[in-house]
Amino acid sequence: MRSETETRWMVLGTDGRHVSLGRTEPSEAEITAASDALATQGLSGWLARMQGEYYSRGNVRLEPLQRIGTPRDADWQAALTAFHAARHSMIT
Repeated sequence: MRSETETRWMVLGTDGRHVSLGRTEPSEAEITAASDALATQGLSGWLARMQGEYYSRGNVRLEPLQRIGTPRDADWQAALTAFHAARHSMIT
């Protein structure tokens, strides 16, 4: 059992789709590239920090840091619920 908690930076879409940007804080250029990639597809999302082991059955915590992609209203709680559902289907 690990005594420390893993931290990752993630892009979380409004529908729960997500991608890891890595374990180190992304640069402004990386954030801009992720935002532009979402906007090109007409999507919106968040840059988020995740704490916890992604591939374990335990809980992980996501903290929204910045809105990215196409500017529009989006529901963080709905995106978070969809993220957890997608993650749990991958690890069970």
